[in-house]
Amino acid sequence: MQVFDARSYNENTMKGLFRKIYPVIAGQIVSRTGVRQGHCIDLGGGPGMLGIRIAQASELRVTVVDPQAECVALAFENIAEHGLGERVEARTGCAEQLDFADDSVDLVVSRGAIYFWTDQAAGLREIHRVLRPGGWAWVGGGFGNRELREEILAAKAADGDWNRARKERGQRNPPEHFARLLGELEIAGEVRHDDEGTWIVFRKPAVAA
Repeated sequence: MQVFDARSYNENTMKGLFRKIYPVIAGQIVSRTGVRQGHCIDLGGGPGMLGIRIAQASELRVTVVDPQAECVALAFENIAEHGLGERVEARTGCAEQLDFADDSVDLVVSRGAIYFWTDQAAGLREIHRVLRPGGWAWVGGGFGNRELREEILAAKAADGDWNRARKERGQRNPPEHFARLLGELEIAGEVRHDDEGTWIVFRKPAVAA
């Protein structure tokens, strides 16, 4: 079994092959949710590049949460490199048990992590719990748009292990699987599946006046 090399992943993937996708995805999320202030969690954010781009596209305070201490340490390096230490932090944690108060977070984003959660239903339930009324969740995976997806797939065409793992994740987690989870959890939302990827999108109902 291949050991995960966090530093190599940070340099070669997050800041390398995938570097173009994070500004695009961050811009889409901020624009479509309209959330530009408050507190955002980048859940399962690894070295934190999506969270960093969210902060750059808004005035949000961002907390990168990842279960691996090595990734959290690299996230702090990346945060410092981008001069965002006053608005972005990182900590260890898992989706199934978030260390945040009820109704305390304005936006939760998560790219690529849900496929590795031990209990996806518990993770989505926790996201819903910590969101403030009116807060948004944007959880799933993708490359931002068709051009970026095709560019990355072309670059990875000869990587049989990567393509096999990606295909298996997709087969285990089709859009209808995520839609079924939302239904079982009684979370009103939608599953978007298009050139931008597959994303679970929901907004916690606002408290009636």
